[in-house]
Amino acid sequence: SMSDNVLKNSLIILAILLAAALIGKPLSKLLFDKSAITTDFVLETADGALDSRLLRGKVLAIALGYTRCANECANRLARVVKGYEMLGARDRGQVRMILVSVDPDRDMPVSMGAYARGIHPDMIGASAKPDSLAAFANGFGATYNKSVIAPDGGYEVDFSHPIYLVDTEGRFVSALNENASPEDIAQALRSRLPAKLPPG
Repeated sequence: SMSDNVLKNSLIILAILLAAALIGKPLSKLLFDKSAITTDFVLETADGALDSRLLRGKVLAIALGYTRCANECANRLARVVKGYEMLGARDRGQVRMILVSVDPDRDMPVSMGAYARGIHPDMIGASAKPDSLAAFANGFGATYNKSVIAPDGGYEVDFSHPIYLVDTEGRFVSALNENASPEDIAQALRSRLPAKLPPG
């Protein structure tokens, strides 16, 4: 009937208006869980591009750092490595530890690769050009900035210290506190592993 059509058209118009209103708002205001957003990225490594979309099925443990970072990085990354080593060999095969440089002006893929392997042979060292790094950091809510530059041109980089976990479907699921113990890290990784591993 006529009134049904009017109602239907009104609802369609309302739906369009609602959609338009939502699109104008930032994603964080939309009515869904942020964890539903995949945080895909492409970084550079000594072995070529590291594309997170090709890492589906793996749990990613991502830390920030840089090759000139002193003991602070070493201590934090040592805990990540200990947590990783608490996993059985098959579970470790499902995890990728990725160390991303927050010093794009000085760290190249080759030097980051060597630095990461020095921490653990399985750790992947990655760098990115400044704009790609900014987009990557933004996806995780991470920050980084150069400290005051010394007369000799040297500087340090202040940056976010959590360990960022990405699940097997490419979703950013948690930021582990930088002081998380190796046991906490192992448990967090285990909790994200696929329930049924492929035979092997």
